[in-house]
Amino acid sequence: MTTTGHDHRSRTIPPSAAGETAQSPAPYKVAERDSRQTTPIVRSLALLDKDPRYDRRTGHAALSIEVCFLDGSKTTTTLEMDPGRVLLLSAQLERAVALRAKAQEAAAT
Repeated sequence: MTTTGHDHRSRTIPPSAAGETAQSPAPYKVAERDSRQTTPIVRSLALLDKDPRYDRRTGHAALSIEVCFLDGSKTTTTLEMDPGRVLLLSAQLERAVALRAKAQEAAAT
């Protein structure tokens, strides 16, 4: 799995995200004794309410996601998955839906 548009040195919106609103993470802090930039810590990822894109040529699927950083800033990017990861995610989601349905049945009885 890879993400695009996550390079902290570039503040441009990736071509795949054209038309998406993106918020850049807060400016990176530079340590006083060190001139290297610090890397923001990711708190969570969330799927956006957009249909995935599918590339028939490569079999890759791309999901739009929101990345939430520990400092409260957010940005949007694309999670690209190869065919094997797409199948794995599909199986995992089917299992999660089945477990949820089973829990709801148990709660209703």
